[in-house]
Amino acid sequence: MATAAGLVCLDLVAVELAANGLRKGWTLTSSEAAYTADLLFQRGVDYSVIAHRIGVSGATLRKWFPTDDTPLGEALSRIRTRSEASRATSGQRLEPIRCGTLPGYRRHQRRKEPQCEACRRARHAADRHFKEHGTYIGAPEVAS
Repeated sequence: MATAAGLVCLDLVAVELAANGLRKGWTLTSSEAAYTADLLFQRGVDYSVIAHRIGVSGATLRKWFPTDDTPLGEALSRIRTRSEASRATSGQRLEPIRCGTLPGYRRHQRRKEPQCEACRRARHAADRHFKEHGTYIGAPEVAS
């Protein structure tokens, strides 16, 4: 579907199933959910029923459609702006990867370069922690 903000891909079968209340065990994308909500608003369905059928909270639905006659393009632009903002901030590390840490060891592996001694010690410390606790969460960042 073409909008002022660009193209949006919709699975119309999923939209139809969700609109008919047959959404079980799967979720809609944000764009599909907004399109389905717009269709259900045109049919005169209540907010709570729409929120349940598309799998979002009532508060989220109110953010997308502040009034019952909010145009679909306006709702889609709100959704796309939020997702683009979250995509821009996710995946960015706040600090660079340092040698002597488990991420530093993994960076050496990813780049297919030989591991430095500090990273090798960090990996061994993380492995010891994993064997004791069953998780890498809380493993020492820098080998002592």
